[in-house]
Amino acid sequence: MPSLSNILLAATLAFSSACSAKTIPVKVGESGLTFEPANIKADVGDILEFWFYAHNHSVVTSTAAKPCEPKTDNGFYSGFFPVAQTGVASDNVFRVTVNSTTPLWFYCSQGKHCQAGMVGAVNAKSTDDFDKFKTAAKAAASNVTPAGDVFGGSVAKASSSSGSGSSGGSSSTTLVPVHSGSASASGAWSSATSSTMPTSGAGAVGVSFSVLVAALGFALA
Repeated sequence: MPSLSNILLAATLAFSSACSAKTIPVKVGESGLTFEPANIKADVGDILEFWFYAHNHSVVTSTAAKPCEPKTDNGFYSGFFPVAQTGVASDNVFRVTVNSTTPLWFYCSQGKHCQAGMVGAVNAKSTDDFDKFKTAAKAAASNVTPAGDVFGGSVAKASSSSGSGSSGGSSSTTLVPVHSGSASASGAWSSATSSTMPTSGAGAVGVSFSVLVAALGFALA
C-alpha cells in the first residue's frame, strides 16, 4: 500500500502539469484565407480556440496525404461560422483539446479555400513538412466538407469577440454553452444533437481534475 505522502506527491505533480495547459487562440480568416498562427506548437492538454472572421469558414482535420479531405478517425469539425462584418470575430468559438503531440493537419472546407492555402498544422515535425502540406493542398482536386454536424470539439459563446485570448496561459474569456448545430457553407444554421459544452475558463480545471483522479488511481495501484 503506497504511503499518503506518495499519493499526495503524485496528485500534486498531476495537478501542476494540468494547470500548465494553455489556450492557443487561432484566428480564422481575419487576414484573408489564412489561419493565424498556421503552424502551431502545442502540448498535450493545451486547448486550440478557433475565432472565426468574415465571411464563412470552417476548420476540419485532414491528413498530410489528403490535405483537403476529412480525416476518417479521431478528427474534428467545427461546422461553418458565418460572420457578416469584416474585422469582427464570431460570437462563438470552437475549442479542441490537444490529446497527442502527433502532427495534426487541418483546413477550411469552404469553396476552394483549402486549395488557396487556408490550411494549418499542429506539431508538424518541421517547417518543410508544413510547406509540403500547403503545396499538396494547392494541388487537391476537391475540397470536402464532412457530412453531419460538429464533432471532436465544442462550440461555446465568448463574452468578447476580440479573439485576443492568451497563448501563454489560460484565456480570460468567459464561455457559456450555445446551440450545438452547425451552419452550412451558405450560412444557414441547422439543428444538431447536443454536444458537450465548456462552462467557463480555458478548461484547465476540468483537465486537472481528470488527471488528478488518474494519478490517485495510479498511486493506489
